[in-house]
Amino acid sequence: MRRVHLFELFCAVFLFNICRLGRENNANAESHIHAHDDNGTLLQAVFDTLETYDGRVRPDFGGKPTVVQVQLYIASLGSFSEIKMDYVMTFYLRQWWNDPRFEFPDMNQNIELHNVDSSDIWTPSIYFVNEKDAGFRPSTDHAKALWIWPSGDIFYGEKKTVIGSCPMQFHMYPFDSQTCTFQIASYGYTTKDLIIEWEEPAVEFNPVIELPEYVIAGWTSRDCTGNYTIGSFSCIEVKFKLVRQLGYYLIQTYVPSILIVCLSWLTFWISPNQAPARVALGITTVLTATTLTTVSRSSLPKFSYIRAIDIWMLVCTIYVFAALVEFSLAYHFSLRKDRLRSLAECLRIPRRFSRKSTYELNSVQNRKVNGRCSRADAGPTEFQTVPGEGPAQGVDGMTVAIKLDLFSKIGFPLSFIIFNGFYWGIYLSHYSAS
Repeated sequence: MRRVHLFELFCAVFLFNICRLGRENNANAESHIHAHDDNGTLLQAVFDTLETYDGRVRPDFGGKPTVVQVQLYIASLGSFSEIKMDYVMTFYLRQWWNDPRFEFPDMNQNIELHNVDSSDIWTPSIYFVNEKDAGFRPSTDHAKALWIWPSGDIFYGEKKTVIGSCPMQFHMYPFDSQTCTFQIASYGYTTKDLIIEWEEPAVEFNPVIELPEYVIAGWTSRDCTGNYTIGSFSCIEVKFKLVRQLGYYLIQTYVPSILIVCLSWLTFWISPNQAPARVALGITTVLTATTLTTVSRSSLPKFSYIRAIDIWMLVCTIYVFAALVEFSLAYHFSLRKDRLRSLAECLRIPRRFSRKSTYELNSVQNRKVNGRCSRADAGPTEFQTVPGEGPAQGVDGMTVAIKLDLFSKIGFPLSFIIFNGFYWGIYLSHYSAS
C-alpha cells in the first residue's frame, strides 16, 4: 500500500509542474504578441495602402517637386584602365524622400522591408550619366532595402556595380593625377517634378580600399543640373582625384634606363683599337634603350602628344646613341695615325725636316703589296719649301681619339646630371602640387 501512495504522490507532483509551465508559456506568448502589436498594425496599414497605391505617380503629384537626397557608400573602387579609360566601382546607393501617402500619425515605429520590387512603390527615376556598362547588376538585384517611417519618410537603398567612363590626360605621365567624375541625374522627371540633392556627407569610402597604382587624394561634390531641349533635369556629381604612385615606374623604367646610359659610358674606358668590344657594348645599350621605350608606351593608348616619360626615354636613347657615335669618331682618328705612319715608312720620309723644308711628291705612286711597300715609279722627287709644314708635324690621330674619349668621360656624365636636375626639379614640383 505504501508503494501505491508514493506512486500517486509522484504523479500528482508531475501533473502540477506541467500545468504551471503551461500557464507561464501562455503568459509569455501573450506578452510577445502585445509587444509586436504596433509593428503588426503598421505593417497592415502599409499593406492596406498598397492596395490603392499607384507606384507610377510621384508623391505630391501636381504640387511641389519631390526632393530626393542621395548618398554614396563606395565599397570598392579599382580596375582603372588607361587603354579603355574606365574604372569599376561597387557602391551602395542610398536615397531618402517623403511620400505623404505613407503617413500614419498614430504609429511610432518604422517598418523595414527587404528584397522589395521597386514597381510596388514609387522610386526616383535616376540613371548614371557616365556609365559605360552595368553587366554586374543582375547578380546584385537581391541587395535592396526599403524602410518606411510613420511620418511618410522613405529610405531606399540598393547595391550597384558599374563601369564608369573616366577621360584621362597623360601629358605629365607618370607624374600625373586623374580626375574621374560620377554623375547621377533624373531621367523621367524635370526639375518641376524631381530635384536631386546630396545628403551630407555625400560620399563615404570603405576604409579598406587600397589602389595599387593610385592614391585617392580627395573628392568634391556639386550640382550639375543642365538645360536641354526638352527641359531642365536635375543632376548631381562627385569627382574623385587620383594621384599616380611613382614606385613602379622608378623601379621598372627610370632606374634601368639610368643604368643603361651609365653602361654605355664604359666604352670611353676601352681603347679605340678594341673595336669589337666597343661595338658590341654600344649596340647592346642602344637596343635595350629602344626596347624600354617601346615597353613604356605599350600600356597606354596611342596618342600624338609627348609625355614626361617620353622626354626621359628620348634623352636616354640620345645619350646611348651618342656614345656609339663617339666611338666611331675615336676609331676613325685612331686609324688615321696608323695610315700616316704606314705612308711615312713606305716613302722612307725622315722624322724630322729642316724648318724650311717640306715636300710635295709628284708623279710618285705608292702601293702596298703583301703587306710591304713598293714603288710603282721611282721617278725624281721634287721638293718645295713651305715654311711651318711637314709630315712630322701632322695631326696625331690616336692623340685625338684619346682626347675625345677623355672629353666624353667628363662631358657625358656632367650633362646627364644637369639634365636630371632640370627634369626631376620640374616634374616633382608639379607632382608635389598634385
